[in-house]
Amino acid sequence: MEQLRDIKGLVEVTDYSLYYLLGLIGLAVVVLGILSFFLYKFLTKKEKITQQKLAREKFKDFTLDGSKESLYQFTHLAQYAVSDSKKEALDEILIALEAYKYKKEMPELDDALKMKIEQFIKEVHRG
Repeated sequence: MEQLRDIKGLVEVTDYSLYYLLGLIGLAVVVLGILSFFLYKFLTKKEKITQQKLAREKFKDFTLDGSKESLYQFTHLAQYAVSDSKKEALDEILIALEAYKYKKEMPELDDALKMKIEQFIKEVHRG
């Protein structure tokens, strides 16, 4: 039996598989948390309201009744609602309106100017 002496005792083997599993689960939780945060942000994204959009919304209810108040309101709203492509048309209208706005008693708006203003408002609604 002397030949069997080469059998050694038990050796402790360290097993890290539990730590690997816990690390993998922790990493998955972090990744799922980040993905759910971005998904929540994407689904609840609100559109920013700009002054241009707000002015266009107010233009929907705008009526030109020929009074000074409505001309001033048109001038104020049009400054914000106009896009760069329609800036020249607005400048023409504003130059024509100067004769009406700064007088104590305002004369009646001529039909051509009313048509220009109404056409401008329609173009602003179209975008």
